Amino acid sequence: MSDDTPIRVAVVLAGGSGERFWPLSRQHRPKQLLKLADPARSMLEQTLDRIRPLFPPERTFIVTGTHLAEPIRTACSGFPPENVLAEPAKRNTAGALIYAAAALLAKFGDRNLSMAVFTADHRIGPDERFRQDVRLALETAEKEGGLVVIGIPPARPATGFGYIEVAATQTGKAARVQAFREKPDQETAARYAVSGRHFWNSGMFFWRLDEFCRELAAANPGLEAVVRPLADALGAKDSEQATSLFSALENISIDFALMEKARKVWMIPAGFGWDDLGTWESLQRSMIPDQDGNVTAGDPVLIGTKNSVVVSDAPGMAVAVVGMDNVVVAVTADGVLVVPAGRSQDVAKAVAELKRRGAKQV
Repeated sequence: MSDDTPIRVAVVLAGGSGERFWPLSRQHRPKQLLKLADPARSMLEQTLDRIRPLFPPERTFIVTGTHLAEPIRTACSGFPPENVLAEPAKRNTAGALIYAAAALLAKFGDRNLSMAVFTADHRIGPDERFRQDVRLALETAEKEGGLVVIGIPPARPATGFGYIEVAATQTGKAARVQAFREKPDQETAARYAVSGRHFWNSGMFFWRLDEFCRELAAANPGLEAVVRPLADALGAKDSEQATSLFSALENISIDFALMEKARKVWMIPAGFGWDDLGTWESLQRSMIPDQDGNVTAGDPVLIGTKNSVVVSDAPGMAVAVVGMDNVVVAVTADGVLVVPAGRSQDVAKAVAELKRRGAKQV
């Protein structure tokens, strides 16, 4: 490898508060540590396995909160424990990527780095087609400069995703991004779904590290100004200074802080299947339903029940659901959730109330 050949590194975002899949998920066991899409592997393990042919473990870094660092190190046996980066405060995705950039600068110095950003809670396949698109995204970032995002051709008029708009219909090659669009209403989402120019924002980003810093300096100079001092503090193992610098950052997403303001953004249209496992009912899209449209885990009894998600994770407890339609029922040894499928976004409200009451089951 010559001095000019980029060193490619992967950053996997794996934070979370364990609310969306309660009672199965908890503060110290968020959804990426659950086996939601594969009975043998957690979502984080699936992610690491998927990218391993492109990024060996020594060039893969997991960014998470301090409360999850040890659970992740324990869950991912064989992964370099020092490559689990624990943010000292919760500062959204912009903070997570600034922390990752600073940690990479501290480790590699000013060498030519290319950075690929993934999240740990997506269902993706086939893996090799995914890796082809990742290679194209990295090549685009390295040759063209700017920032690169993978866009997902919309499979339905979803209102829960942000969208990427390109200038013309695109398939299989890089396109210049015209605009980022916020989560739309149903009518707008229906229009986006058939336009050929609007794609779901996957949250997978690719850039040269120096280009990331330049674009961040232009879009949000207050945030970029922290990168180098934070790298110096991390390199010196000055945790007090690193915590002080990082905690002063604005709590903002990378989309708002950078992507929507960046001067040059490319999009690669995904040629692989993708879904964001963000709510209980999303399991109906990632698991094979029975003849009545039900998705189950464990061994629950279902009678006269249709289009529902029923998960039993309580050994020794019998679970039965009778005469229900479009519900989510999840049972663990110390928690029970029953919610209409269309309202599983509100599970976080229940968890917030449990926290207010001082419940231990969160």
